Amino acid sequence: MSVLNVTGLKKILGTQEILRGAELRIERGEKVGVVGRNGEGKTTLLRLIEGEEQPDLGSITLSKGSRIGYVVQRPTFKAGVTVRAWVETGLDEVHAVEAELHRVGERMGEVTGDELDALVVKHGELTERMDAMGGWEAERRVETVLSGIGLATSLWEREARTLSGGEKSRTALARELVSVPDLLLLDEPTNHLDLAGIEWLESYLNEMGSAVLIVSHDRRLLDRVVDAIVEVERGLLVRYPGNYSAYVARKEERYDTEFKAWQAQQDVIRREENFIKKHMGSQRTAEAKGRRKKLSNVTRLHRPYNDVRRPNIKLARVERGGEEVMHTEDLAFGYGDKPLLENVNVRIGRGERIGIVGPNGTGKTTLLKVLAGRLAPLKGEIRSGYKAVCGYYDQEISDLREDGTPYTEIRRDHPQMTDLEIRSHLANFLFRGDEIDLAVKGLSGGERARLSLARLVLSGPSWLALDEPTNHLDLPARTALEEMLSSFTGALVCVSHDRAFLDSLVHTIVEVTKDGARTFKGNYSEYKAALEEADTARVDAAQAKAKAAKRVAHEQLQKQTTSAKAKNASKPSKRKKPHNPWRIEEIENAIIALEGKRDTLLEAMASEATYRDSDKAREVQFQLAEIERELEQKNAEWERYAG
Repeated sequence: MSVLNVTGLKKILGTQEILRGAELRIERGEKVGVVGRNGEGKTTLLRLIEGEEQPDLGSITLSKGSRIGYVVQRPTFKAGVTVRAWVETGLDEVHAVEAELHRVGERMGEVTGDELDALVVKHGELTERMDAMGGWEAERRVETVLSGIGLATSLWEREARTLSGGEKSRTALARELVSVPDLLLLDEPTNHLDLAGIEWLESYLNEMGSAVLIVSHDRRLLDRVVDAIVEVERGLLVRYPGNYSAYVARKEERYDTEFKAWQAQQDVIRREENFIKKHMGSQRTAEAKGRRKKLSNVTRLHRPYNDVRRPNIKLARVERGGEEVMHTEDLAFGYGDKPLLENVNVRIGRGERIGIVGPNGTGKTTLLKVLAGRLAPLKGEIRSGYKAVCGYYDQEISDLREDGTPYTEIRRDHPQMTDLEIRSHLANFLFRGDEIDLAVKGLSGGERARLSLARLVLSGPSWLALDEPTNHLDLPARTALEEMLSSFTGALVCVSHDRAFLDSLVHTIVEVTKDGARTFKGNYSEYKAALEEADTARVDAAQAKAKAAKRVAHEQLQKQTTSAKAKNASKPSKRKKPHNPWRIEEIENAIIALEGKRDTLLEAMASEATYRDSDKAREVQFQLAEIERELEQKNAEWERYAG
């Protein structure tokens, strides 16, 4: 059963026809990815479905009673509303259904006959609705989502409107995930998540029963989550079954098939037209007229469209420098007097590829700025190698002048370039014709990113420091950037949340956490596999420790029991019966219950959810200490009564 039907959708913005007769159908629980070049209308499609914008023609139909979840790009919050309180508003529907269930349940005990039968049906429908929304575990879901999305517990009671832009976006996303709508619309949901948050989101979306329509440039996410890809192309929606990798292969196959069919038809048409032209007015005129009539009834195939435009990003050959580009000694950096990190030692060799990863807020961008010479360290030493010239890419794209144009931005850096050279260079980055004179302040994120890259490649760097270089780029532009960087012979250091990008380019990972920086040799997937292997070993060790502790406790209890029995056996016969046997049984039951709680806590300590959450780990340790103290008291009490 479908949850969404889009028919004949048309949308015009200014003089541009963004959508022209778009068709889309999404089934319940189906996960669909939306791809397409920047500016093709992906975000517009989501806004139309949500109702934020109205179509010029066509219809958008939701199944009866269905709810839409949509994360706005710039969320706003009322004064006084905390992060947790805002996220909990996503449960309003759950609470309403729960209250109605309670009311119906009470009423069922008061009526009979037809009214009771009707209430039984109603109760079943409400129960089914609660099941679909995951309502029975809704309260626990709030904390699960807040933690998974990367919002620290210290932010949960903070006023939402005081958060940073990225934190606000994550809060808005958390609310929609908690609500479990029938159809969830997501527009680049990974933009403000760290790698752990992205991987958690993948898992959560896969487990959700909601249908999901997700606009994303994250190839790994689209490979792991979606059942189908919808490409927005020249105002139409073209659907491909399978994930992103399947879409790439099937799109190429489709184009080849359609192009061959078009070519074959063109050959037939050409032969028929030549025959008609040659024989019209000859002895075979009748045949020529028949062929002309037949040809006029042929449905002409359109030449298949295959947009191969993408930036042509090329760097000049790097002048060979020393074997070492840079190394740091006991580096400390941050803002103000308090450093974010201390004792950081990084070495960048010639031609090395380094990816910097870690949770949001730990200092990845700050470290990159220090290495690139954009920020002075608080202490420590940075030693640059022979002929080391850094090219720095800022994820905020703040180096561009808002009052400039693509043409003037290149001209101000390279006044020696001719007009033709500047135009040719900008054309390589898809700025053509009048586009070179567009105001920078009016450029989209993708256009600004391409312009920054156009400036970067002309700076003649011997090594590159890139901060989230793929953030604003569409998939063809990302591919072009990766190809350029693959052929770049200088060193590369990048901060990125794009796992496919990291896997294809880097062979060293620097992990930045609040505890410091550590280096791993390998790409991102190899680094992740090593972490998972270490986690498994840690869990196995914790479980083994828990079993050993349980065995020791059991042996101690057996020794105490044996000792008490021996003591009783050595006493006069008049003391054969233990003193207060009912009390001994009560204490033994209490000991068994406490040991059960201890086993549960030991298992919790071994779980990933606990040891990754320092607050939760401390709470479990505190509870364990309390249990051990109670066990000690109960064992002493047992000895006293048994003796």
